[in-house]
Amino acid sequence: MGNIVEPTQAYLNSLVAPYLKAQPSGLGFAIGYASPSFQGVYTSPNPVHNQFGAPLTLSATTPFEIASISKTFTATLYALLIRASDPTRTIGDYIAPNGPLRISASLGDITLDQLMNYTSGLPADNVDGSVDSPPYWPQPYSMPAMLSFLGAAPPTLSPPGQQYQYSNLGFALMSAIIACAGTNANPRIGGFETLMAHNIFGPLGLSASFFDEASLAGLPLGFNYNTTLSPTYQAVAPGWPFFPAYFGAGGIVATPNDMLTWLLFNMGVLQNDILTPLLPVLQKPLPGVTWEGNRLGLGWFISPQQVWKDGDLDGFSSYIAFVPSADPGAVASQAGAFVLVNGDGVTDSQGLDVAASLTNSLLNFMVPAERDQSAYPSSIVNRSRRRARP
Repeated sequence: MGNIVEPTQAYLNSLVAPYLKAQPSGLGFAIGYASPSFQGVYTSPNPVHNQFGAPLTLSATTPFEIASISKTFTATLYALLIRASDPTRTIGDYIAPNGPLRISASLGDITLDQLMNYTSGLPADNVDGSVDSPPYWPQPYSMPAMLSFLGAAPPTLSPPGQQYQYSNLGFALMSAIIACAGTNANPRIGGFETLMAHNIFGPLGLSASFFDEASLAGLPLGFNYNTTLSPTYQAVAPGWPFFPAYFGAGGIVATPNDMLTWLLFNMGVLQNDILTPLLPVLQKPLPGVTWEGNRLGLGWFISPQQVWKDGDLDGFSSYIAFVPSADPGAVASQAGAFVLVNGDGVTDSQGLDVAASLTNSLLNFMVPAERDQSAYPSSIVNRSRRRARP
């Protein structure tokens, strides 16, 4: 690979300028970039507001909802606490009477790897008409409520391990399994949060938390869009009606500094004695099953040119990607980037989600002439069902 180009302030300004022209007040971007020799965080200069409408200074320490990028954290915690000791476990190992989960035995044959690599057979729930939640679910939606639903009315499965289907429920269920792994205790979301903080956030020095701990005075007000560069948009409430049960699928709130650290860790630039040895497992492509040219890792999508994950909730979108390493953890990725934006449904002139578009444009700038400039992968497939998938 040739020289990696460090982006300039002028270049980063040019990336966001068309979107800030369309919404000069309220919309904000945080962009991170890294290589083994340089790293940085950029925040757009336009004014934004907090959840109460008060002025908010956008900086590297401003929290954002990172939505489904949370799945990469959940997969890492699984790899550390469960998979490292037994990579063959299934959901059945945790179903009562042999385990603490009071859910349907019909889910028992799903392996925990399949939960994490999008091949569980659970129905796709980033599309219209999914049936993986109660028709009238309580607010907030707790982990015990989710588990009782899975005991009384489990969704119909496709054969596990045979095809890609994007399931937020799979990652929510993993958070329950992590919360009760090795015990017979009734799982509570607090256990999952504590384990994440102790094993991932703390060792990497992250200030990240889950949505229930986010300060509304510090969280940017988010917007939903319904067109491209001549948009109409409206402010929306933060969070997701599926929280806290689905914290494992999309509940993390993190700053740009946190995301830069997460990027550097997954690139293998930032080393951790306990966590770095997990990278080969997390970034190993599943053989046989692909989706639109992407292979499937644990939490991650893997294309020939990048390891990536995106996120999308009302009022927030996100994207993180880095060049694959020939030997994850031992040989550092040569370039990576992320974009956080307090807007959902913001798209570029080609209709691509703005976080994906800007991240890929930035990587194309950093790694000139060595990337397929037409490949802009994204798992966001249906914006009409905003409340049902991060």
